[in-house]
Amino acid sequence: MDVFPPADHPVTAYSEEQIIPDQVKGWQHLTAPKPADWVQAGQLADDWDFAQDILDPDERSWLRREENRVFLTLQFPVRGIVDDAWTLRPLGMVLHQQSLTTLLAEDLPSLSPFFEQMEHLSSPPESIEILAAILKILAQSYEDALHQLNMAIHENERQLDWTQSNGDFFTLLEISKSLTRFEVALVGNIATAFKISRLAEIRDDLPATRQVDTALLELQVAHERARVYAGTSTSMMDAYAGMVQNNINHGLKVVTVLAMIFYVPSMLATLYGVNTTLPFQKTHWIFWVIVCSGLGISGGLAALFKRKGWI
Repeated sequence: MDVFPPADHPVTAYSEEQIIPDQVKGWQHLTAPKPADWVQAGQLADDWDFAQDILDPDERSWLRREENRVFLTLQFPVRGIVDDAWTLRPLGMVLHQQSLTTLLAEDLPSLSPFFEQMEHLSSPPESIEILAAILKILAQSYEDALHQLNMAIHENERQLDWTQSNGDFFTLLEISKSLTRFEVALVGNIATAFKISRLAEIRDDLPATRQVDTALLELQVAHERARVYAGTSTSMMDAYAGMVQNNINHGLKVVTVLAMIFYVPSMLATLYGVNTTLPFQKTHWIFWVIVCSGLGISGGLAALFKRKGWI
């Protein structure tokens, strides 16, 4: 658990009946907090359910106001270390007057540099400015993730052109699933960012208002890109699935045509190989008649099928 208290103010523990005092200002961050850490950070024990929600990786983006406090969550894209699969992780924030508390179940690569920078500042920015900066980082993290997914789509397309293996199809399926998750998550993030832009605390700060509006626009652009990329990946899967099915049908047709070509000489050889009396079996030229007839008929069939483009 990491707790970064305001640089110029000590952290004090408060009981469940107490209200968060107005003199607690600045920014503090908690990673995987426990109930004691939550109360020590100046939060009400009654609000511990909110901290538990952040520990759920499937927590959606939302915002609600309770008296003079604002609770909100945002979904950040995270790339897996082992399988490179993209997932979503929630970031929780509690805004109370001039204080901002951020919560994470685990450190996020897109936010860690910003939090480390804030930790070493002797005088951190206002809570509203930090909230606006986090929204900008959120929009940029989706832009970076979508750029990497787009590159993965093109790389997978080149692989499918050569191999058409099941592994490449599963890779494309995972990309499509990630894009769909991003598209859904961005809808919630955009709605939450819009609610943030309507907060009185934001509207009272003109630079923060502009930054939040810019982040909201970038999130909308990212959502449109995610929608387009998701449609592209789905269309690619349908196209390659159709191509594979067409190749299978073509292969079966070729096998059938070859079987028909070799069927005639095989039939003649079978007829004149039975142990019974046959016409002209004692003549010396019947063998060549059968061979030439079989080859002639097979050659004619092969030429016909070749002209029709079946082989």
